[in-house]
This record gives sequence, C-alpha cells and structure tokens, in this order.
Amino acid sequence: MKSIWFRRILLAAVAILLLAAVFPALKYYRYFSSHVSTDDAYVDGTIGLISSRIPGTVIKVFVSDNWRVKAGDTLVELDPSDYQVQVNGAEAQLERARQTIDQLYAQVEAARSGLTLAESQLRQARIDYDRAKALKAQGVVSAEYYDQATTALRVAIATQGLANHQLMQAEAALGTNGEDHTRYERPVVQQASAALQAARLNLSYTTIKAPFDGIVTRKSVHIGHRIESGQPLMALVPIRGLYITANYKETQLTDVRVGQPVEIEADIYPGYIYQAHVDSISIGTGSAFALLPPENATGNWVKVVQRVPVKIVLNGPEPSDKPLRMGLSVEVTIDISDTRGPLLTSTLQHDLGTRGVIPETLRKAPDEGTQNYHLFTPSQQQRPSDSQTDSAPANADPPPASGASPK
Repeated sequence: MKSIWFRRILLAAVAILLLAAVFPALKYYRYFSSHVSTDDAYVDGTIGLISSRIPGTVIKVFVSDNWRVKAGDTLVELDPSDYQVQVNGAEAQLERARQTIDQLYAQVEAARSGLTLAESQLRQARIDYDRAKALKAQGVVSAEYYDQATTALRVAIATQGLANHQLMQAEAALGTNGEDHTRYERPVVQQASAALQAARLNLSYTTIKAPFDGIVTRKSVHIGHRIESGQPLMALVPIRGLYITANYKETQLTDVRVGQPVEIEADIYPGYIYQAHVDSISIGTGSAFALLPPENATGNWVKVVQRVPVKIVLNGPEPSDKPLRMGLSVEVTIDISDTRGPLLTSTLQHDLGTRGVIPETLRKAPDEGTQNYHLFTPSQQQRPSDSQTDSAPANADPPPASGASPK
C-alpha cells in the first residue's frame, strides 16, 4: 500500500516538475532562436601613429607611456634652429622679390618717360622737317640744311620706336600692368611668399601635438634622438570611439541585419551589459583578406566554416567606471528577431550623409550628454527582398541607453 502511494506521489511530483519546466524551456527556446552569440569578439579601434613631418633632433618630450592627453597637447618638440634659419632666409628672399618689383616699376616709369621724350623730339623733328622742306622749295635754304632736317626726322622716328620697345620690354618684365593695390601680386613675389609659408610650416612642425584625446602608448622617442620624416614616435589610442569586432560564423549571419540591437558583456566586467547595435557587416570573410589567402583549388580540400567580421558600435559612451580597452575579450549577442534591416550599409555612413559629420558620441564623456545613434525601426526597415540596398532610412528612432543594470 505504501509502495503504491509512494509511486503516485513520485509520478505527481515528476509531472509537476515537467509542467514547471515547460515555461522556462519555451522561454529559452524563443530566446536562442531569436539571438545569435559569439565569444570570438574583441574591442577594436583606430590607433593613431604619431610621427614627424620633418627630420630633426628631439629636444623635449612631454609625455610617457599610458599618459592621457587632450587634442592639441604638445607631445614632442624638435630643435627649431635650422628651420628658423630657413624662415629668416625666406623672409629675406621675399623682401628681395618686393625690391625687384619696385625696380621693375621704376624701369617702367623710366621707359614711359623716355617714350614721352622721344615722342616730343619726333614732333619737333617733323616741324623742323616741314619748315626745311618749305624753305627749300622757295630756294631760301641750302640742300645741306634740308638733308640735316631729314636725317633728324629719321633719327627721331627710330628713337621713338626704340623707346616704345623699351617700354614694352619693361612692362613684360613686370608682367601684367596693375594698380598700386596689386603692386606685389606678381609671380616672383608669390613664389617667394609661398617659400616663406613653407618655411613657416616646417618651423611649426617642430612642435608635435596630439591630434585627438587619447592615451599614449608604445612611446619610442627620447631626448636627443635624431628622427626622420614619417618615423613613428608613439601610438595614441582614442579614449572614446572604440567599437567591437565580432567574428561570427557564416551560418550565424543568415538573419543578421544592420541596426539590430546588441548586448555586450566584457570579461573584465562580468555581469554588466553594454547596449549597442550592428553598425555594418564585412563584405568578406577574415580569411579572404588574410596575408596568405587559402588556395582551395589546389591539393586536398577540407571545408571549414568561415567567420565574417561584424562591426558593432555602442549606443553611447561607456560609463566612466567601466571603460573599454582595446583588445578586451567580450561576448556579443545580437537580437535577430527583426530581419528587415539592410545588409550592405553602415549606420555611421548614414549619419555622415544626413548630418554631414560622423557623430562624436563615443568621444564624449558620459556627463556631457548623449547623442542618439541611428537605428532602423520596424516601420522603416526594408523587406527581406530589398535588404541589399545601399541606402539607409532616415529619421530613425534613437536607440536605448549605452549601459544597463547588471544581470
């Protein structure tokens, strides 16, 4: 009797447990059928290599490894002596070019005065010639006097032609004739001015500054080093603007679309979830862009599941107490329940096209306010048959906040 009741109670308990497990199992089934995850994902970003535009000798270094700098902060200073000498020489050449222009103007004025004098002498010679011709016809003057007047006229005509050619030569040396406000707008002055600007630019390049906010790393420059143009001196990692590169299997990307929401958990901060979205999907697999791509047409072929990089951007800046660092391992989960987004586009490119600039949200501190990223809402997302268009819909709703509460 006890055995029968025990069996009934045991069966009832098993039935209750099975019924209780149905709902969690259904929930997890729906979750895993609408989400794809991978732990082959890492924090990525653009590393700025700091180098010099000119060769020189380092006289000051203002930073060290792992120092935080702001845009415009001085990093390295080169010896400016040689380039200051070049600036002084260029300034002297510019002044000399202006003096040359002044001399050419003076030559033009002198040539004009000479032409005026020659024209006056020609008029007087014509008057003398006409008078001599009339007097000779009357038999008042001798033939010698007439010949002298004729010769003087010919000399005056030649002198006037010579003066005219001298004026043309002086104006040609000066260039196009202009007023005083364009006095120095001449090729010789412009060439000297360009040389001076280049010398001043080279002098300014002796001070190497940070192009953006970031952390200094891999510093290899020290005081006294002789560096060449383009030689890497250090690397600068941006504080904001990092993103996630998730390498999904090709079999997982069937329903992945640009703009789908993403949850990110970094190994360094277990239990904390970053909210993000799919920014873009690579046009090729990782092996397609490898240094030595596979040669599948030779030898024995073994099929290997390929992985495709997916770029994931945070919806906003990460919290100040949980900053991401380049190379950190993360686990990425994409919600693929809505598959009407585009395949070949980028949300940042869409913002660039609509706003004219790429949003600077990820470079801002959390207390400076958030700037919404573009996401594709269900009403604006494309149909699966149209998902391969390059255009992204406009006026999308903003995504959720960047950080969520711990699990």
